[in-house]
Amino acid sequence: MKRLSNFLKKCKELITREELGILPASLTYYFVLAIIPILTLTVLIASSFNISVERVITIISEMLPYKVSSFVIDIISGRGFDTNIGIFNITAFFVASNGTYAIIKTANNLYKIPNNDMIKNRIKSVIILLNIIMLIIFMVLVPMFGEEILQLCKSNEVISGLTDKLILVLNILKWPFTFFILFINIKLIYTISPSKQIMSKNTTAGALFTTTLWIISTIILGYYLKYLAHYDILYGNLSSIIILMIWLYILSFVFVFGMIINITYYNDEQTKD
Repeated sequence: MKRLSNFLKKCKELITREELGILPASLTYYFVLAIIPILTLTVLIASSFNISVERVITIISEMLPYKVSSFVIDIISGRGFDTNIGIFNITAFFVASNGTYAIIKTANNLYKIPNNDMIKNRIKSVIILLNIIMLIIFMVLVPMFGEEILQLCKSNEVISGLTDKLILVLNILKWPFTFFILFINIKLIYTISPSKQIMSKNTTAGALFTTTLWIISTIILGYYLKYLAHYDILYGNLSSIIILMIWLYILSFVFVFGMIINITYYNDEQTKD
């Protein structure tokens, strides 16, 4: 009991640090900035398979808010894909990597590691950003709206012969599969973020905490959007962005707190040695 009390006290001391109060909001902004370039690239890759562009456009227009869907549709239909759009997407993505660069710097500060290798850390920040954004898109596409997406595919005669079987498999496996994917990738991010070798076992507690809370928050958000949401009456077209940013802020806060748990555990292990 005393050990748990000391652990929680150390976590409280770390979470009251100024950079940890700022980091979740900063991450939320940069994640939103990075989602459109990644989503556009994902749709471009998907449209290169044996799925007609018209069917992809129909599904996107039914799933996404108008402003977002029109932008993505212009890209994949060829009307908006030009040098300026390409430069915009690349610039937005690399600006967004400042968020994950801040994760690396914060991890180094808390682990008491010098921030010397800026180039290596910048490359690492891009890799971490790609990982996190793909995890966010995965949570939206699989556990949150997976069944709805498959039903849309069925109604638009995309993989219609397999849709019912895929829905059955999704309902059985989506949460175990989601937990596994999230846990492995979050643990990897926590392990590689500091600029020194951190043993994988020292990131397990934080990864378990973050994975569990990410899944719980996603379930709650999915239920809210499906059964309770009436925010569009007040906010109109802004409602999608507002609810997205609230969800991303929760994910960012949980992620930072998970990092704090790992660092607290690591410091305890170092003290014992």
